[in-house]
Amino acid sequence: MKSYYERLLLALQEYGVLVQATVVKAQGSVPRETGAKMIFFPDGGSEGTVGGGIFEAKVREDALTVFRNHKPLLKTYAFNQEGKYAIGAVCGGSVEVLMERITTSPRLIVVGGGHVGQALIKMASLLDFSITLIEDRAEYASVKYPVEGVEIIHSPEDFSAIPEITENCYVCLVSKGFVSDEAALRRVIDSPAKYIGMIGSRKKVETVYANMQKDGFDRKKFARVHAPIGIDIEADTPEEIAVAILAEIIANKNKPE
Repeated sequence: MKSYYERLLLALQEYGVLVQATVVKAQGSVPRETGAKMIFFPDGGSEGTVGGGIFEAKVREDALTVFRNHKPLLKTYAFNQEGKYAIGAVCGGSVEVLMERITTSPRLIVVGGGHVGQALIKMASLLDFSITLIEDRAEYASVKYPVEGVEIIHSPEDFSAIPEITENCYVCLVSKGFVSDEAALRRVIDSPAKYIGMIGSRKKVETVYANMQKDGFDRKKFARVHAPIGIDIEADTPEEIAVAILAEIIANKNKPE
């Protein structure tokens, strides 16, 4: 039988994000003692128990709030019919529960290893990202980066080698031109990625969208794409563009859902 922490690690690998609830203080007659833990999954599932019944239902409700606002929550629940923190039970005790959001390192997927892609990878390495570069050009897929741990994938031109994308992924389309960016966008537009950004002028962006609409893509889907990519800081050099992109990604990563 797997230990609690083995199960937690497996769940984290599967979902990328979860909320852990821990009983940090227990007084009086309560269903479980200090240290009891429970895992909540983003799809509404869970594993373990902090006590069941009305109490656990309220903890689950509060865990969903933690999923949305990204902030830990320490809350008291009193097993009383009335009074402060009362949950409508009659046991008479009380517990404090700490709920915290746990995630794997966010994954930055950079499609395109040209000047902007290289600058983006170097700067992102200073942040808490695992980094994957996708390139359809062999010469760029073989670039040696001074950054350790960059996963490099040499993909066919249709970008079918883009790995599975989760809710903890941030995708930057900064390849050699609109044809390759469009091919990659077709692959990721329906993914659960937290962020999708595409480089290029507004004319290029509209050209890509028009091409995809002709093939049946709903235009409403494009509303989630940050294009042109990055916040507007009048960026000019690849390094400045990388700063603008990462600033937009960080703002997106840290905002409440």
